[in-house]
Amino acid sequence: MRMKLERWYPLGFPGGAECAWTAAGLGAALLYGWCRFAAPFQRALSALYESGAGRVRVLIPGAVMAPFPTFLSGVFTGFWALALCMPALAVFHYAWHFQGSRSIYRMRRLPQRWELWRRCLAGPLAGALGCLLAAGLTLLLCLLCYWFQTPAACRAADLWAMTGGVS
Repeated sequence: MRMKLERWYPLGFPGGAECAWTAAGLGAALLYGWCRFAAPFQRALSALYESGAGRVRVLIPGAVMAPFPTFLSGVFTGFWALALCMPALAVFHYAWHFQGSRSIYRMRRLPQRWELWRRCLAGPLAGALGCLLAAGLTLLLCLLCYWFQTPAACRAADLWAMTGGVS
């Protein structure tokens, strides 16, 4: 079942295109965040090993991986940037009502008092919620990568050391 987007966007507004652009922005932010995590993590992971005889990688005795939060620098930048665009998008939705046939007059006269604000804020709020969910998914993917690629003997004693730790 497909939800009608016309109910959630200003009259005559291309809501489908906005959804597509928001999804593309979320995908780009997720890819950027993953790259920001993967590059330093792979360097740190390679530093745990030394080359043995015959190009075999041998784990360095006593080597310890840095705590997980050290690899999160800049991971959420794309999500913050996209989320900061959402208030401007809400203003754009409001300004859209003043274009063309001046649907602002119709919106103000409707019996549903909150119809105008629902149409102006629904898309940006959904985009901000999407940013939050995608950032959480990125954090989970990074944590799973850290957990399963780091040898158990090399994991930091306190995985969340830089955040005050988890008791």
